[in-house]
Amino acid sequence: MAKTEHPYILGITGTISSGKSLVGKLLAERNVPVFDSDSIVHDLLRLETPTRKAVVERFGENIVDPERNGAIDRVRLGKVVFSDTTARKDLEAIVHPAVIKETRRRINELPENSIAAVLAPLLFEAGLQNEYNEIWAVTTDLETLKQRLRQRDNLSDSEVEKRLAAQWSQEKKASLSDAVIDNSGTPQNTAQQVDLLLEKIKHKLELERVQ
Repeated sequence: MAKTEHPYILGITGTISSGKSLVGKLLAERNVPVFDSDSIVHDLLRLETPTRKAVVERFGENIVDPERNGAIDRVRLGKVVFSDTTARKDLEAIVHPAVIKETRRRINELPENSIAAVLAPLLFEAGLQNEYNEIWAVTTDLETLKQRLRQRDNLSDSEVEKRLAAQWSQEKKASLSDAVIDNSGTPQNTAQQVDLLLEKIKHKLELERVQ
């Protein structure tokens, strides 16, 4: 068994509003560095980057919010891409490579033999399975998921359905993952699942180091 001489990277995925952020928060509280793909996208679209320039060139100045120093209005952009499959694919073709590059850069700054996590909603859709040592899928019951999405983003029922249709189902993501975290219960229950999985990883890495 080869020793781990680089960070052990967890990919945390799941459908939108399934609870990935909660799992990320729990991991951070347990001293695991967490990189949020959505936050990286936000940075790339907010700053004067080649990514932002390419997105504006593709979708036009109407997605820019002049009251926020020219930052891209992600709500406006979302309404465009979630109602047009071609537009969504164009956005992903621009954003995904930049996010992967920036995530790798941040991971490379970590100490060897550390554990880190990346919150990646479209992990499987983007074909990023090989970026991670282990993948966890976060799931919840469908009605709770829809309710969270309606409340969080102030979406209509039809907009909720469009956003869910743009991603793989919870069942498909879970079937391809190494572990599944059921987030349909209490936060305490989710925390217990995170602790158990994290302990298994630490035990696995410790065994590798002594061999």
